[in-house]
Amino acid sequence: MQWLDPGFTYSDDHHQHFLDMGYASFDRFLTPEALAFAQSAIDRMMQQRHPDIPLEAMISAHHHEQWIWDLATQKPLLDMIEKQCGHHIVLWASHLICKPPHSGVHVPWHQDAPYWNVRGRMPGAIWIAFDDIDQDNGGMCLLPGWHRKGTLARQTDQPGLFNEAIDPAALPTDVDQQKIQYCFPAGSMATHDTMIPHTSEPNASNRWRRVLVLRYTAADAELGEKNYRDYRTGDPMPRQFFLVRGQMPNGRTLPTSPFEKSLSQ
Repeated sequence: MQWLDPGFTYSDDHHQHFLDMGYASFDRFLTPEALAFAQSAIDRMMQQRHPDIPLEAMISAHHHEQWIWDLATQKPLLDMIEKQCGHHIVLWASHLICKPPHSGVHVPWHQDAPYWNVRGRMPGAIWIAFDDIDQDNGGMCLLPGWHRKGTLARQTDQPGLFNEAIDPAALPTDVDQQKIQYCFPAGSMATHDTMIPHTSEPNASNRWRRVLVLRYTAADAELGEKNYRDYRTGDPMPRQFFLVRGQMPNGRTLPTSPFEKSLSQ
């Protein structure tokens, strides 16, 4: 199966927009066949999901789901990641976020990187839409250009899944005028800087909102420990790092696949 649309490319203009504004988007990313396959696979995963795992928190399922791994290691996608952080690339997380119709939670304004026990040259997160995404079904909003402002003041006592929100005083007073609303067709992709402030609302529509986020880093990063939970059993699952392109520095080694196959890209 061909995963990526033959027309997908990450051009110099895309890269400059990513550097300047903190994001870049692509309406044509998945092929129709790949989109249909992924939608069916996600339906199956939701049926297999342990009841204690929120639909917004099926994290690192690429450890078990071959299709997520195959998608995350597509050569044109890794070519884009290489342009952002260099040739030596580690995949460290996938995150499937599903909002059924008339459900989901408010995700406050936040920056991604402060949450993670990973430090180094991180490319943009990869945000893949499996449904048409807009404001009505909880599409993400972001503040263009604000990835260059460093770590913003946070409130760390927030309830729920996202327990660190940006202090409202650190946001612009006209945030609703400055923000960009993601409105993408199913099969599209966006990449956003790990420091750009972003938010989303619950799904107020009759449609699903299913998104896969992939996260990578340069191989010389500090790769800290963290526990996730197996989406099928709810059991603790230590985070694993996989070398998906290039080599590890200083004689370090990492596995190249959770499925014991060698990648040569």
